[in-house]
Amino acid sequence: MTLRRLGLVYAMQGIAFGLLMPFSVPLLDERGLGAAEMGLVLSIAGLTSLLAYPIWGAIADGWLGRRRTIVLTAITAAIGGLLILLAGSDPWLLTLALSVSLVGATVWFPLLDALTLDLLGDGASGYGRIRVWASAGWAASAMTGGAMWMLVGPGLVFTSFVVASLLVAGLTLWSSRVVVLPGAAASPASEARPSPSLRSSLPLFLAPVLLGFMLGLFITSMGEHAAWRYISLRILDQGGSVFLVGLAAALPAIVEIPVFASSGRLTARMGLRWLFVSGALVAAVLMALVAIAPDPWMVTALRTLDGTSYALRYVAMVLIIGVLLPRRLYALGQSVAWFVYAGIAPIVADAVGGLIYERLGAPVLFVTATAALAMGGAVAWVVLRGPRFGRPRVQPAMDELPAPPPPT
Repeated sequence: MTLRRLGLVYAMQGIAFGLLMPFSVPLLDERGLGAAEMGLVLSIAGLTSLLAYPIWGAIADGWLGRRRTIVLTAITAAIGGLLILLAGSDPWLLTLALSVSLVGATVWFPLLDALTLDLLGDGASGYGRIRVWASAGWAASAMTGGAMWMLVGPGLVFTSFVVASLLVAGLTLWSSRVVVLPGAAASPASEARPSPSLRSSLPLFLAPVLLGFMLGLFITSMGEHAAWRYISLRILDQGGSVFLVGLAAALPAIVEIPVFASSGRLTARMGLRWLFVSGALVAAVLMALVAIAPDPWMVTALRTLDGTSYALRYVAMVLIIGVLLPRRLYALGQSVAWFVYAGIAPIVADAVGGLIYERLGAPVLFVTATAALAMGGAVAWVVLRGPRFGRPRVQPAMDELPAPPPPT
């Protein structure tokens, strides 16, 4: 797969996600569910899809390969989208439909991230320039989805999600030719994967640094998802429209674009440790401001800060996993990170966040999220020590090297 076409797959995945994730809560609200019921439905759907991360990751690193696995997950997501259209207002049918959608769609990014890191090889600093296309796709579809919802209703939004999911499969199958960015070194195993023994690889996943980073990732992700899930409900409760919900999802993605594009320079200046911690601190400030924001337009505008936070943490997460694990385990490693980030953490956040929102109010929820993000950043700061996670050493240019001594 060429990197240009890989960027198109990222863009289409972003479009599909932008049609699903921001509108899950408005969908449940439109179907008559309360905040606690929403949290329960989302938690069950997340729990059902939880094992999708390590299972799809192991399959992608094993017999099926990463490209074909992405195709299979895209078809699964499309089936889930069709079920959403047919589920009506029944909470159990909605839970089933969202579960199937998440089983397919949630693993797209870790699988595609693994494929991208493998293709880039030693040029992994160029990752952000490819990942940026997902943010562009998300921003476009989130705004368009909000407008479609207001004009036509939710049916067209989720029909478009089905179409976008099928296009993910089609674009992934489009080309198998490997081309890399200038100066990067692609691995010959980009498409044909070995079958690593999970038992023999287990010590790598039990390394203290990796476990400590996963703990910090889990805590920050709980804070992020507890607020992210219910920020749309906060907008609706303050009198905002579904269009504002879509806009609140699109604005961060627009801000992500320059951050992802410049992530190579930011990594060189800050190092992976500071990159992740800075993203957590920016998110903590955002949640504190949302807790006191009195107007839905203000909440929507504040969401732009989330673009910077998300891009910094996301790039750091992908590259940290790339540093800690060998290439043959990239798909499984990225999937395990997403298992923590987008699997376990949202389940806890959805259930607890719904109860806090309904019983104690939105400000308490966002203040709690602020504390979790700050605490998770502190954990990551403690465990990510050493030169691998600091500023990389810059090699001197050839004309700056000292002249060799004269022959004796």
